Amino acid sequence: TYLGGALNECPHSLVATPSGDLLILGTTGSSNFPTTILAYDSTFNGGSSIISSSSIEYPNGSDIVVAKLSFDGTALAASTYIGGTGNDGLNIDNDTRYNYGDDFRGEIIVDGSGDCYVASTTASSNFPMVNGFQSTYGGGITDGVSFKLSSNFSTLIWSSYLGGANADAA
Repeated sequence: TYLGGALNECPHSLVATPSGDLLILGTTGSSNFPTTILAYDSTFNGGSSIISSSSIEYPNGSDIVVAKLSFDGTALAASTYIGGTGNDGLNIDNDTRYNYGDDFRGEIIVDGSGDCYVASTTASSNFPMVNGFQSTYGGGITDGVSFKLSSNFSTLIWSSYLGGANADAA
């Protein structure tokens, strides 16, 4: 199946739930990426125009997307944007890119209740924060970010920056 909007998307991490649904973590530059009715955030927040080191263009910036496909791939069971007004989900700092080897940063895992946990990267000083132990952007070009979404992606259960004064990624 296809999953995306009018501009570029890249998957970063895939994992299956215990019931066989497929969770997809990625980045999008599309303001019309498909979200579901109960999405935590159905609005593209974007950032500044950027081209990844692999020449993928995000003319309106990037947001993190999390999507869930049904076990048989026939339905979009859940989908949401998450991000602030900077570029999210892209490792845009040359030093951290050198250490990690690519622009696309993020991992997703799922617990027994179907809630998902994500680690990624943000350049947004206004990334949505909920009950995070580090609720303030650390500084530098990017910070790591981690968050937990409910199983239907309607609720951001918690989120936190992971970073200090220099560039960080997760």
